[in-house]
Amino acid sequence: MSKHKKKSRDDRLPEVIKEISIEDDPYWKVGGVHMDAHRVGRFLNKFERFEEKHPEWTDELLGGAPTFYCVLGVLKGSGKDEVKKAYDLKSAFSSFHQDIIDEALDVLSDPKLQKEYDELLFVFEQMTKCMPPMEKNEMIQIHSLRINAEKEFFRMRPLLPRYKTYMDFYINGMPDLYEIAGLDHDSSIEEIKKRCDSGSDLYKKILEILGNPTSREEYDFLMRFMLKFGDRSEIENRMKRKKRWEGLDKNLFEKTVLFGLCNSEEMENFKKRLYDILKSNQDWLQYLPPNKETFFSTLGIEKNSLPEDKKEIEKVIREKYRTLEKTPKINLAYTVLKNASQREDYLYLMQNIDILNATQKIFSDDEPVEPPEKMRKGKTKKSSKKTVSYEQKTLDDLFMEIVGNMLKKINEGQRKR
Repeated sequence: MSKHKKKSRDDRLPEVIKEISIEDDPYWKVGGVHMDAHRVGRFLNKFERFEEKHPEWTDELLGGAPTFYCVLGVLKGSGKDEVKKAYDLKSAFSSFHQDIIDEALDVLSDPKLQKEYDELLFVFEQMTKCMPPMEKNEMIQIHSLRINAEKEFFRMRPLLPRYKTYMDFYINGMPDLYEIAGLDHDSSIEEIKKRCDSGSDLYKKILEILGNPTSREEYDFLMRFMLKFGDRSEIENRMKRKKRWEGLDKNLFEKTVLFGLCNSEEMENFKKRLYDILKSNQDWLQYLPPNKETFFSTLGIEKNSLPEDKKEIEKVIREKYRTLEKTPKINLAYTVLKNASQREDYLYLMQNIDILNATQKIFSDDEPVEPPEKMRKGKTKKSSKKTVSYEQKTLDDLFMEIVGNMLKKINEGQRKR
């Protein structure tokens, strides 16, 4: 009788309180009722056999790791193509380490391994019934934290095409949009509109982002995400890099920030066009800012005084050319400017090369130089900053060093997580 009563008392033990929901990973289950180890002994034995055969699987489950289904975001029964597609998506951007993403692909794309893994999940649920409640709840909490972190990455994924370059600029010292506009982070929409409505193109862009409740909430989430998941050393160093932005004049500063706010498609088009122009015309480099001599000055033409009509422009260029000695430099300038498409490409470079120069300065590994305001107060400028020597660099070196670095650090940070 006493034995029967003891059994009844065991059956009536309360369920473990799950303070944090685990329903977002439906295949990760823990036993809700506490049971003595001898009552789940056969499952303990099976789990031990799994520990010997697949120690990485059991270690991950006991450590609160989500199931491989959750890691890839697929349901049981998903085909190989669907699993591979999910793998590619998670490999590109996820809170999960690449090792567990790779492992999830290996297991879920192999029917035999998948069957073993499904059996382990059942055994794991039964085995956890004998775990101490405190230990079990701790495991559940860790699991929930990892799920919630992935939710934030999931929410962040569609924002990346819009803010990928901006994020890298911010980590490298750029003030956030509130700072640029002189606004508090809790400013009202009315205050934002009043501050930005009649400002420059940059201020209008800030209004477009912060003046709309939906896009503002996305932007605020983006900033929280960077501070929460960004590389700590880079975040700490960003304050030192702020001086590089202070050293840009107002127009170039605003132009560079706007450049950083380009979406991925605009950025790719910009990069491709600059790359194609520079690759085909490396002899133009010495006639681009910050060099003073341009093709226009070589021919003695004021660029801003040219007529708008293309035929009239070509007429002015021909007349100037006739009066000049036909040196190689004069001939090159004339060849470029008389051709409408080449002239357009050259003007595009002139308008945007300062962004590349600014980007090189921002991403340089040298110590930041002091801004001009401080230098004008009598301080001696001793700069170790390297300048880009266009004549000595190949196009690939120039473009990949300056533009490619904009995406390098964030990608490296993602792969580490």
